[in-house]
Amino acid sequence: MYRVRVRGIYATALSLILYRRGFILADASEVLKSRVRVPTSDAAPHVTVKSLEDSPDEVLILGSPWEAGAGVEEAIAREVGYYYSRRGRYGLYTVIDAESLGGCRVLLPGGVEARLQADECPGPGERIRVTIVKEALGRGEEVRARPGVSIVGEYVIVSAPGSGVSFSEHIRSGELRAELTVRALERIDTGRVHIRFRSSARSGDLDAVIREAEELAGKALELANTSPGEPGIVWRGEYISILGLPLPAKERLDRVRREVYPTIDMHHTLKAGGDRESMIVDYAEEASRTGSCTEEAGIDAVYFIASRMGQKGRIYIKHILPHGGHLRIGPFNLESVSRAGRCVKIRLSRVFRSPGVLDGLGVEKRPGDRGVTEVDTCSWITLHTYIDQAGRVLGYYANINTPAEVSLSGVRYTDLYIDVVKKPGEEARVLDRDQLEEAHRAGLISGSLYEEALAWAERAANRLASLD
Repeated sequence: MYRVRVRGIYATALSLILYRRGFILADASEVLKSRVRVPTSDAAPHVTVKSLEDSPDEVLILGSPWEAGAGVEEAIAREVGYYYSRRGRYGLYTVIDAESLGGCRVLLPGGVEARLQADECPGPGERIRVTIVKEALGRGEEVRARPGVSIVGEYVIVSAPGSGVSFSEHIRSGELRAELTVRALERIDTGRVHIRFRSSARSGDLDAVIREAEELAGKALELANTSPGEPGIVWRGEYISILGLPLPAKERLDRVRREVYPTIDMHHTLKAGGDRESMIVDYAEEASRTGSCTEEAGIDAVYFIASRMGQKGRIYIKHILPHGGHLRIGPFNLESVSRAGRCVKIRLSRVFRSPGVLDGLGVEKRPGDRGVTEVDTCSWITLHTYIDQAGRVLGYYANINTPAEVSLSGVRYTDLYIDVVKKPGEEARVLDRDQLEEAHRAGLISGSLYEEALAWAERAANRLASLD
């Protein structure tokens, strides 16, 4: 049974999911313990799950052994259904026999090139044993490796060749640092290996910490002192992946969280929107706890926020790409916001200031032409209508994406690759279905997202067919 530490805006819901699927919660905060009320462990976690500060619609999964991290991702994915995932192919601290390509580049198993971080690099064709220090988790990113062996454990990371002792910045106690140093020097030849004590060493039994350091030092020296063989994985390190959680996944997490704590609708999407949006959530949920409002206050909050978008600047669409990164579309002006039940509908517009060609339509755009964009938080279609200065429609572009989420700065969604376009007097055309198919085959997007994308593309085609 693997231990998991969960941090960030999804902590309560994800902790419940993982506990129910057989994982042990470790290093849980006092707030989390008060909510989930299940047994927890003070031992070092095998896996850490945390929302990303610079990309709060995504969570990072990092853990060892490999199967622990993979198991955590699978458990979350099965529960939320709608997700995208970018997985590290090799894992951090994975030791690999590679072939040098020269110029500080090496060829890894599977034909992937990696940059070698070293003062001196081997010549072309030489075999070299390396450790992965950076994974490629997005399109265009490169894997990086360094010569030698590093092995990660629960409490320590041991590197060979190397020397000395170092500590995680989270180990601040001078007394603990001194005790760990003395014990390591007594048991391990720190002239041949480097021992780095991880933050988890704070809570571990000191004998167990040093015992692990001693065992991994022996293994690291063994691997460092043997010649590299055919390209392949020698020692598997930490599993690493990024799991994207679009609106349908967040709504599932809302329901899970509501089982143990007052939770308004749209809790997680609003929390991911920013600090000001998060404060609105906190207020509404305190009111919900005291009976002053209902769970549906979350829909009211979305409408309130949407109607005030752009008050401190222009509005942008954050077009999130499952394979990594995002596009920033805009700026837009807010034309109108309306509400129909649980759905918030937003109408945006912009005037083009430079000439060019409208993507997908192949139609020339001129300065002064306009674009009108219709966003619906219940729809998987974002419809762009392009109009020239005389008021004639140049064409329609239906972007297929997960239902829109709103914040005070604008709209965001996850793009699903496939799109539908139509020019006046012509039939609707589906674009980039091959990109959607490839993303699904590669395991980048879930089956649920794939099926919804196809279904909504068909709806978009039918909708555009009725427009001239």
